[in-house]
Amino acid sequence: MPGVKEKNWLVFWTVSGQELRTKRRIEKLVKDLGLEDKVESVFVPTIRTTRFIKRKRKPRLVDVILEEWDDNLPVDFIKFVQPYPLGFKGKPLRDIPYPYEEVKRGVYRFQKVDRYRLEELFRLLKEQGLKPVIFGVNERELPNLEKKFETWKIRFRTVRSVIKPAPGQYETIEDMRIVEKPIYKGYIFIRMEEDQKVIDRITQIISRTRPIRARDPETGEPTYMKMSEEEIKRIEDLIRQQEQESKRKVPFVEGDRVRIIDGAFRGREGTVVAVDEDKGIVRVKIKEFGKFLELDFKFKMVERLS
Repeated sequence: MPGVKEKNWLVFWTVSGQELRTKRRIEKLVKDLGLEDKVESVFVPTIRTTRFIKRKRKPRLVDVILEEWDDNLPVDFIKFVQPYPLGFKGKPLRDIPYPYEEVKRGVYRFQKVDRYRLEELFRLLKEQGLKPVIFGVNERELPNLEKKFETWKIRFRTVRSVIKPAPGQYETIEDMRIVEKPIYKGYIFIRMEEDQKVIDRITQIISRTRPIRARDPETGEPTYMKMSEEEIKRIEDLIRQQEQESKRKVPFVEGDRVRIIDGAFRGREGTVVAVDEDKGIVRVKIKEFGKFLELDFKFKMVERLS
């Protein structure tokens, strides 16, 4: 068709670490300027790697309301409730031998309790149809609590706590995320017509981005760096690799190439030989002083290379 030029993969440079952001800006620019007939595709080859991100948040507290329990409380349960404020739910029918105050409608908190006489106190509450309450339990402890309470034969339910976290009280949360990491730092590949006006618009509007120049091996004239057919095939292989990675359910599997990112072996690369998903530990085979060693690392100390 007249006016239609051949499209090639041209190589552009941008600021390292900004490849994906720049890609999105170029795609938006092409759409806004109506250049879809000139620019076919913008691509940043990436691999998916596991990263552990730490963040702080205020702890989420819940109140544990006991529904059913045996009169003989297990010793481990009594130890568990030691650090928590105690109270009860419901209106008492007669006097209770400990001072208490209402913290929420129908919910009362003891001001002081003899922790060595909990069985007697809980028996008294049960006789009056009251339900003991354990205040301010961290929500993150609930999965373990369910197992313990099942062992103790105690049935419970939880509600949002009437107690607020203390000022400045935070907990560190570690999130495991799969992130895309550019393979070629600072490079973007654009399949487009070799149109100087379009190239100028892209590089002028999106600052600190420019095409990489080269010289034609036959004429010696300046030209833009292009990708070969083999490199285009490599891009297609990378896309298929990403599709396979997206189906992965565990962060590491045997045979993965990884890099140590924390600890005494930081910067070393090796191969995964075993994974303990329950403990969050990966065993890596690395070469040190001419010998191969198999060492265990926590997931957060390792990143996957491929």
